[in-house]
Amino acid sequence: MKLIVLDANFSGSKEFNLSNRKIAYLAMLLAALLLSLLLFIGLYLDRFFQVRHYQAEVDRMREQTLFDQHQINSLNAYSEAVFLEQSRQFGLLQARMTRLEALGGQVADMAGMSEEFDFYREPAIGGLLNTAEPDAIQSEHHLLANMQAMQARLKIRETELLAIDGLVQNSNIQKESYLSGRPIVKGWLSSNYGKRIDPFTGRLSLHKGVDFAGQEDSDVIAVASGVVTWSGDRYGYGMMVEVNHGNGYSTRYAHNKSHLVKVGDVVNKGQALAKMGSTGRSTGPHVHYEVLKNGRQVDPHRYIYRKSI
Repeated sequence: MKLIVLDANFSGSKEFNLSNRKIAYLAMLLAALLLSLLLFIGLYLDRFFQVRHYQAEVDRMREQTLFDQHQINSLNAYSEAVFLEQSRQFGLLQARMTRLEALGGQVADMAGMSEEFDFYREPAIGGLLNTAEPDAIQSEHHLLANMQAMQARLKIRETELLAIDGLVQNSNIQKESYLSGRPIVKGWLSSNYGKRIDPFTGRLSLHKGVDFAGQEDSDVIAVASGVVTWSGDRYGYGMMVEVNHGNGYSTRYAHNKSHLVKVGDVVNKGQALAKMGSTGRSTGPHVHYEVLKNGRQVDPHRYIYRKSI
């Protein structure tokens, strides 16, 4: 094979005679160069895409890190806000507990139960010491532990107050249902219980109550709390109110001018039941007062003059 090479000015030329063997070598060399170039380009492109992939991954991780940091900052801010609010609530709870214990102490003192319910000392509570938690965790849980202790303390005080309330209520019920005192606010004893001369027949008869005279329209009051079982006219008694006090006791208030209560009413000790009058078998304004025990009249004197509890 003949190869002619011209110079730059086309003024001369050179001839090269290439044998088939040289042409084969040259072709192999060109193929090797081309293959190397293609390999280099392939490696470059692979490296380029790897770098782009890693860069994209780094950018994604950077964005995720920024997002996570933002979330952490938000959680920290929220946790701090929650902690501050819990601290404030705990402070309010402490203040309320202080007032509650002060009030409980006063109630216990007034009820005469300060020895059984001492609100001026720490309540007796206990438990095993947990030493498994590290100091850091214990520090983080300090507020929670205080709040749990306050809740336990509050439960104890609540139980004590409920117990005092029940005892006081029972005591008040006993006091209110305890028969004592006179059935009038103003007036005087005009006739005793027992045998006497009947003012209408002139004969000796049994007077089953006591009479208290006074001004017409003055108050007739309950000697104890109870439920009204009669409020109206009754033969011989005129206008009469009867109150059931429980435990087998009832009281009657007769010869009234008018009534202030009706059947079924719950009345308190000292409450006005009627206005004094002179209805029925009566010679003037007064109240005929009877005490019944298990349905039978008994002498009211022992109830009129006994001390209140």
